[in-house]
Amino acid sequence: MKKRLAEISLGDLCRVGRGTPAGDWLRRYWLVVGTTRELYDIPRAIRVLGEELVLFRAPDGGIGLLGLYCPHRGASLEYGEIEEGGLRCPYHGWLFSSGGRCLEMPAEPKDSRFPDKAKHLSYSVRELGGLLFAYLGPEQDDPPPLPSYRALADPAGKRSLEA
Repeated sequence: MKKRLAEISLGDLCRVGRGTPAGDWLRRYWLVVGTTRELYDIPRAIRVLGEELVLFRAPDGGIGLLGLYCPHRGASLEYGEIEEGGLRCPYHGWLFSSGGRCLEMPAEPKDSRFPDKAKHLSYSVRELGGLLFAYLGPEQDDPPPLPSYRALADPAGKRSLEA
């Protein structure tokens, strides 16, 4: 049962996990989770608001933010392979799109519908001014627009602020 506002103490404000008052509040905003310079051709494990996640850039340039552990056998996707379409688990080879959809299961027949049933935790990510912003809130299908932060523009104002 959720705490009512009158029951929230100062001690509750330092807890940012899912389901906590501060955690639920912070998840409704775009948060910086990395920089474009830190994102190489290998997945990067990060921890945001108590959640263990993996950040990667797909070959098509899209950025993915998935749960760190594969939903199948719990292998760390930090050691996965980035491929066309997404990130492949190092243990059994499941391929996840940046949106968390399972695209391929090597042990399943090609006409199997089972991969369509597997869904992995994923979050929306946007690039702006060399920073990577993630939205961990409840409206993943329709996140709020990323604010245009003027401070991310260069002093001459030549750099575009479009994501």
